[in-house]
Amino acid sequence: MKIEIPEEGRVGSLITNSVRESFSHFSSQISESENLIIITRLSPRRLIRHIQLENVDFRWLTMQESEHSIDPSLEHVNHLVNTSILTGNGTIWIDGLEYLADRQGFDAVHSFVRNVVDSVGSTKWSIIISIESGTFDEIQLAQITREASRIKVIKSTEFNENIDEDDEKEIHEVQKDEEYVKTTGLKLLTKISKEGFTQKTLRERIMQWRNMDLDVSILEPALNYQNPDDAYKLYSDVEELVRTAVELDARLDILKSQGENAKAFAYKYRIRQLTGLDEIGRIIDTLISE
Repeated sequence: MKIEIPEEGRVGSLITNSVRESFSHFSSQISESENLIIITRLSPRRLIRHIQLENVDFRWLTMQESEHSIDPSLEHVNHLVNTSILTGNGTIWIDGLEYLADRQGFDAVHSFVRNVVDSVGSTKWSIIISIESGTFDEIQLAQITREASRIKVIKSTEFNENIDEDDEKEIHEVQKDEEYVKTTGLKLLTKISKEGFTQKTLRERIMQWRNMDLDVSILEPALNYQNPDDAYKLYSDVEELVRTAVELDARLDILKSQGENAKAFAYKYRIRQLTGLDEIGRIIDTLISE
């Protein structure tokens, strides 16, 4: 699959069944010499699977404190885009619009898209806005694509023949991982007993949680703790957070059944960061009971 990159001075909307899969294809088309800016909900651990991060300027839309994080607000994203396109040329990838719409409302997102289209028009930059299918309703999607035309996705035998074995394996893994999240959500794993807790079992559990797209970076210091009791205590604290996240994730299906696809999508990502779970729980309860 090949994604058609917008021309200079243009913004395109990429409507996709999987943002991660589309980013995988997109990143394979970008040369190392090209200026690339990524503004994304994908964590650095996800991005690094597809692209060498030292070669690009990337920002992670998150409330977490991180060297590369950016506050998830349309004002901050708009400022970053406007300052970046003042000089030079290149491509900007933006995803997470669904998350921003949940925080600030669709009208604000629509205005943001219009502003970006106006700002980039006289520059040598191209912008891709990636949107996961089903997270905006048809009217909202039409308003976005009216400002930023849909990007074409090219599927051809000729292109597929140029994909090497490693690329095919990576794409398959992305597809499989996305299917797992969509069909089963987060999975509750058996808690590691104190007797069975070792550095090896801790490392395996961290990998299992990462594969569910959970951000368990707060647990990684436990791998270097000298005192096993301290390591197990931190693990137990994170285990409780994960259990809460699994429960909240299961309730997102109720939101989806009520037609709240955009909100369910946004909270799916917030839950996987394991932050603000109590607040998210209260919000979900309120939405379900309405």
